[in-house]
Amino acid sequence: MKWLKTITVQLFTGANIATVLLLWLCCGVTYLQPDAAPKLSLMALAFPGFLLVNVLFVVFWLIFKVKRVWVPLAGLALCGSFVRDYVPFNLASEAPAGALKLVSYNTKGFGGREAVDSLGNNAVMDYLAGTEADIICLQETYGSAKAAAFKDSMRQAGYEVWEAEGNMLLSRLHILSADTFKCQASPSLGLWAWLQHEDDSLLLVNCHFVSDHLSPELKEAYRQSIRSMEHDSLRRGVTPVLRMLIEAAPARAAQADTLAAFIASHADVPAVVCGDFNDTPVSYTHRVLTNRLASAFRQSGNGLGFTFHEHGFPVRIDHILFSPECWRSSGTYVDRSISYSDHYPLVTFLAPRP
Repeated sequence: MKWLKTITVQLFTGANIATVLLLWLCCGVTYLQPDAAPKLSLMALAFPGFLLVNVLFVVFWLIFKVKRVWVPLAGLALCGSFVRDYVPFNLASEAPAGALKLVSYNTKGFGGREAVDSLGNNAVMDYLAGTEADIICLQETYGSAKAAAFKDSMRQAGYEVWEAEGNMLLSRLHILSADTFKCQASPSLGLWAWLQHEDDSLLLVNCHFVSDHLSPELKEAYRQSIRSMEHDSLRRGVTPVLRMLIEAAPARAAQADTLAAFIASHADVPAVVCGDFNDTPVSYTHRVLTNRLASAFRQSGNGLGFTFHEHGFPVRIDHILFSPECWRSSGTYVDRSISYSDHYPLVTFLAPRP
């Protein structure tokens, strides 16, 4: 039976090496322009699956043949930065005195009708008014009849308000100037603003990248196909979703390149980028922007931190990035106390570095 054990170990070793190579491929495609190979770029979405498989291989080898545990450990170590992006673990830290509280939230039209109670109060607006944040970046703020009254109430609470094309900035810091952020890949990427902070100013970008435009019908067909796991059903449910993902990826990459160039042109000033990137932490979009900026969730968040919570599509696609030489984040978290939108708010505290 020794020969059977030897063959089994070799087969599992080969399978483990294959999963390591696929994990590395998921990381490698983030360096590839999606318009050059849009189908291949989707491999990045498989990162959590291959990450989990390699973690299970660590457990497997520790139980059955500890000498082979180096295979998954080496695979994980060589893509450790991507692992930290996707699922960071940090010690709890309290925000230091003077730290700015930031909230980024795709409100999906302030939660729609479901967020309005019998008295006409909007739960999403009430939540935002109660955050006591210094800077609030909102996306998809269209479609609410109470938006004008909400902005007036926030102004009375000490906020300055600037809104453009479905993106809204609420700031306790004085807005020195602001404008829409244009990009050739789409009519608008969001807005930018110069904010007064103590004796200096900071550059803030509130962005909303191109979405995958998955209709409710496509999403429901996808969910049903996954539940059935039948070949024909999977093909009908998954293929249209993949097609939409492939079409959107190049446009998002172009937006990311435009924004990265804009940040690079202002490399001498503190910068903060908030918004709905419609891309996960392991993606071309995230990698390009974190070449110069740091991720608040990676630096002080914990776990998977899914911000998009629609059934069947749990991902973290909302991000807060900042100039690491100017700021340090603490206490970053996803606030699951408000669920009227298909996104959860992302919250962090930024303190200036000494």
